[in-house]
Amino acid sequence: MTAGEMLMFTKRFKNILSSKTPQSIKDARLANLMSDLERAYNIPMLRNENFEKQNPFVMQLYRTVSEARDI
Repeated sequence: MTAGEMLMFTKRFKNILSSKTPQSIKDARLANLMSDLERAYNIPMLRNENFEKQNPFVMQLYRTVSEARDI
């Protein structure tokens, strides 16, 4: 993940959290962000320690987005 990509995804995440939309809409937007991260970085469906070691920043952001959802 380049610094520019990280900044773009992080800004998007902060934008979602700071919006005044209902939580259900935020949850849908966060799920879309997670899907975009999965596609952009080929995040495996099942936990893969090698992938996580090679991509710590991607996984940190991915988990942060996941934990922000109210499911």
